[in-house]
Amino acid sequence: MTLNPYCDIIIIMKEIVNELINNGYEAYIVGGYVRDYLLGIPSYDIDICTNASIDEISKIFKGRGKSFREYYAYHIEDNEYSYDITTYRKEHRYRRNKPVEISVAKSFQEDLLRRDFTINTFAIDKDGKLIDILGAKKDLDSKLIRVVGDTEKKLTEDKTRIIRAIRFSCTLDFDLDPEIMKFIENKKSYLLNEVPKEYKRSELDKIFESNNIDKFFYLVKRYKMERYFNIKFNKVVKTYNKYGIWAQIETDLPFSNKEIKKINTIKELVNKKDIYLIELKQYDNEILYNVAGILKIEDKLKSLIEILKLRSIIDLDINLSTLFKYVDVKNIKSVYKQIERSIMEGYLQNNREDIEYYLRNL
Repeated sequence: MTLNPYCDIIIIMKEIVNELINNGYEAYIVGGYVRDYLLGIPSYDIDICTNASIDEISKIFKGRGKSFREYYAYHIEDNEYSYDITTYRKEHRYRRNKPVEISVAKSFQEDLLRRDFTINTFAIDKDGKLIDILGAKKDLDSKLIRVVGDTEKKLTEDKTRIIRAIRFSCTLDFDLDPEIMKFIENKKSYLLNEVPKEYKRSELDKIFESNNIDKFFYLVKRYKMERYFNIKFNKVVKTYNKYGIWAQIETDLPFSNKEIKKINTIKELVNKKDIYLIELKQYDNEILYNVAGILKIEDKLKSLIEILKLRSIIDLDINLSTLFKYVDVKNIKSVYKQIERSIMEGYLQNNREDIEYYLRNL
């Protein structure tokens, strides 16, 4: 398979990869960017691997980025794209979920074997040809998250991979490989206790912004992983964004003061069991749409927003709770306009008794 020669990824290759090629080295775009390209997902973080040493990489791209010698990596920021160029590597020992002993690998294939999941081992060569050495295309087509190499070893040496596997399963709507499920079923979830809370929070944010939160909460409940994710919940519904999800969960994961205030405000309004017109003037749409999502009153919120716009024309002498008592949510806007027009044309008096009588006789 050869990719479209006019797509971004080929243009990028000419700018970065060809500089390595022209200096006599191998170079490939590899990993998540290629995976996302094949899935039609926009991505701006690009990994490039090469047999050039870190010294040679630094020399070729001198002044354009920053060298991270201990990881054999060179980082470049270029407009919206970010590039990480790394020498082929092998990872030998892990501590606290990070490799502490890294050495240069002899080949591109050896570099691929250190990676986490097969769908992250795609590569593209200098001609735009897709390279798949470890069966990534088969797993992508089958919508499967599968570990590269020994599942238990990979998930044990870096416990963040357990969360990443679940996150990919949810955000991409892929299945977890039976070997990963077996690992979790064998109650290895306790290893998540060794993952920093900040990392858990970051990964859960990504899941909560996806369309598959039900899958996540199902997996967590089924395999009794709540305490290992530092969360406690009953029923959680999809909302406007991640803050609506967090407002339905008890957790000790870290949040900024601004985020805590936002989440607590959503909780307070949810406890009122309804949204009133006055609250549209007090809170922004992010707060209100999250509350409406939890209470399942999105249609009512939209109607209230429309009514708020109409109130600049005429102030009806009737409260909204009375209005909703007589009118279905989906008809509220048209009825409001009808009342307003009747008053302005002189057919109806703008007082509560007359308007309520009017509503009873619709």
